[in-house]
Amino acid sequence: MTVLSKRRVSIREGGRPIPLVPHVPLLSSAHQPWDGFLLEQHASRGFEVPKHDHSSILLSMQLSAGLRLDWRSGRGAGSAQVDAGSLTLHGLSSCDRSLWTGSYDRLLFELDPVQLERLTEGRFPGGRVDVAERWIFKDARIECLLKTLQIELEQGVPAGRLFGEQVGNTLAILLAEQYAVIAPGMFASRGQLPKSRLNTVCEYVEANLSRDISLSALASTAAMSPYYFARLFKQTTGITPHQYVVKRRIERAKELLRDPNISVFEVGIRVGYVDPKHFRDLFRREVRVTPTDYRSRR
Repeated sequence: MTVLSKRRVSIREGGRPIPLVPHVPLLSSAHQPWDGFLLEQHASRGFEVPKHDHSSILLSMQLSAGLRLDWRSGRGAGSAQVDAGSLTLHGLSSCDRSLWTGSYDRLLFELDPVQLERLTEGRFPGGRVDVAERWIFKDARIECLLKTLQIELEQGVPAGRLFGEQVGNTLAILLAEQYAVIAPGMFASRGQLPKSRLNTVCEYVEANLSRDISLSALASTAAMSPYYFARLFKQTTGITPHQYVVKRRIERAKELLRDPNISVFEVGIRVGYVDPKHFRDLFRREVRVTPTDYRSRR
C-alpha cells in the first residue's frame, strides 16, 4: 500500500523543490502530528537524482541488500555497494548528484534546520547548525532510532505524539553532536528544573491527560528549548517526559476503573489512548494485569 501526500522529503534542483524520490512512499509521517521532521519509507527500483542542493538536513538508511550507489559532489566522487544499515547524510551545504541501481529500500529522515537550531540553542556559534556530508557509513544508535520511528509509523503511532517527537529529537541531537560541521560548545551536564517550572509542567500534564501531549508543548510550558527541557526533566525526576506522562495516565486510569459506570473503553479515551488494544497492552505492561482484570479485583 502506498501513501499519497503533498508533503514530501525534498531537494532543490535549480532552486526549485522536488521530491528526492520520484516514487510514492510506502509510509509517510506527513499526516502524523510529529513536529520538526518528516519520515518516509520507500521500496522501489533505482533511479537517478539530478544535481541538487538541500534546504533541510537529510539522513537516509538502506533496509536491505541489493543496491549500488554512484555519487558525485563538491567533495569528490565514489561508488559502493549498499547493504542493510548503511547510511548517508547531507547537510545544508551539500551539493551532489547520484545514481541508485537495484533495490531502493530506504528510510528517509528529513530534519527541519530551524528545529535543530531550537534543540541545540546556545551550543553553536551564531546559532546556525549544519552537518557534514557523509556517504556510506554505519552508526548503530542512528539505526536503532530510525527503526523505532519506522515501527511507530507502521503501527499508526500507538505510543502517541510525545514518544515519537522524543525519539526524533534524540536523533536530531545525535546528528548535531556527532556529525556537526562545527563541534558543539561545552554545556552544563548537571542541573535541575526549578521547582516552580516542574510544578507548572506537572499541572499541564494533569490537565491534558486525555489529549495528545507534545514535547514542544511541555518545553514551552517550562519556557525552555525541547532539548534542555527533556535533559533537565530527566535529571530532576529520574525519568523522561514520555515515561512521566505514561505513569500519570496509568494512575488516572486506575482511579477511573474504580467507577463501574465508566466503561474500559471510555477510561482509555479519558487518559489519551483512543486505541483500545494499545491501552490494554500498555496497562498490562505497567500494572501486570489488564484493565478489565484490574477492575474485577477492586
